[in-house]
Amino acid sequence: MIRKVTKRNYLEQIHELGSYAFNLSHSNETREIYLKRNECVNNYIDEVDGQVISQMVSLPFQVTINHRVMKMAGIGDVATYPEARGTGSIRLLFETIFNDLHENKTEVSYLAPFSQPFYRKFGYENVFDYEETRIPAEIMRQIKPEKSGRIERVLWQDKLAQETIKKLYKETLETHNGSLVREDFWWDFTLNFNEGRKLAIAYDENNQACGYLIYGLIGTAEFMIYEMSFTTLFGLKKLMTFVSSHSGSFSEFVSTNITDSRIIALFPDTKAITRKTHSHMMARIVNFKEFIEAFSFKESLLEKIVFLRVEDTNCSWNNGVFKLTINQGRATCEKIETNDLVDFSGTIQRWTQVFLGKQTLEQAIWMEQIHSTSEKTDFLTSFKLNTPHLYDYF
Repeated sequence: MIRKVTKRNYLEQIHELGSYAFNLSHSNETREIYLKRNECVNNYIDEVDGQVISQMVSLPFQVTINHRVMKMAGIGDVATYPEARGTGSIRLLFETIFNDLHENKTEVSYLAPFSQPFYRKFGYENVFDYEETRIPAEIMRQIKPEKSGRIERVLWQDKLAQETIKKLYKETLETHNGSLVREDFWWDFTLNFNEGRKLAIAYDENNQACGYLIYGLIGTAEFMIYEMSFTTLFGLKKLMTFVSSHSGSFSEFVSTNITDSRIIALFPDTKAITRKTHSHMMARIVNFKEFIEAFSFKESLLEKIVFLRVEDTNCSWNNGVFKLTINQGRATCEKIETNDLVDFSGTIQRWTQVFLGKQTLEQAIWMEQIHSTSEKTDFLTSFKLNTPHLYDYF
């Protein structure tokens, strides 16, 4: 039976199943942090005789998409005991979650796939990539030291440091297309559950915080940059001076979160820096009408009307033809009955990629992923080109 649960005994079973399925071992402390997190999320299970056999959590997040804040469900901890696989349990869990998300008008959902083809069956498509950057110590030593200002290493338990880091994130990474608007529970979980993460804040000569770094020291081999945020060039230089000061202790500096080319531009010689792009997380539009009406189009003095067909085999409310009336950068969206007035048509996966900025509408049409029967070329220019970035994992 599919249920949404909150009681402690079910949360403990969810933790047990997740640990078994992903072969994880937690200390008593990290186990309690995990359980505390699950008190803040929506926990769905399939149970037989009081025993959880399958599970899924839906994390109630908000995200920034084209400078607009939307509701997003982060799907995680998808797991089934081996003896219960193949029963359709995961599909039933998704059906229940999608119905709940439709009811509370959540616009989008993200997840980290163990298999892209598997989650594509539920309407998800690859949207986010991450770039793995590896910088040898001898290259890191090229950084010209910034001697003014200061760096302060801090602990997350320091309330002032917390507020400083949250404020800097809000001013920088949170504004990027696709990024999380991080809730307090998520900050606490991320920085307490992931053991070994360290924090540093950069201050300028006027004692103003201008950047922060979340990093880790991996043995004697790697200095890991988990997250870097800066509001000024000075902040960037001061943080990189701090990173470079470790070049005598670590042979390589690694990041999967450096998306800003200005960081690489600090190095006089970049030949030995390696950068590899990897597919990351998937996404899907859950409520097409609500998404379109929250979406930010390019502003224009002329009203545009366009008819889009959406194919969605999981969310019936998305399946059909929608009339979009775009005026001054905002749109109204109405589902209509006719099948004759269609300008562009595609699956929910392809529309998700287009609207979240993974690819342009022109690219999708060229690849025959979106089909066009229209001369309305003005719609092709209605989108702001905005590459999606995600600095979180769940």
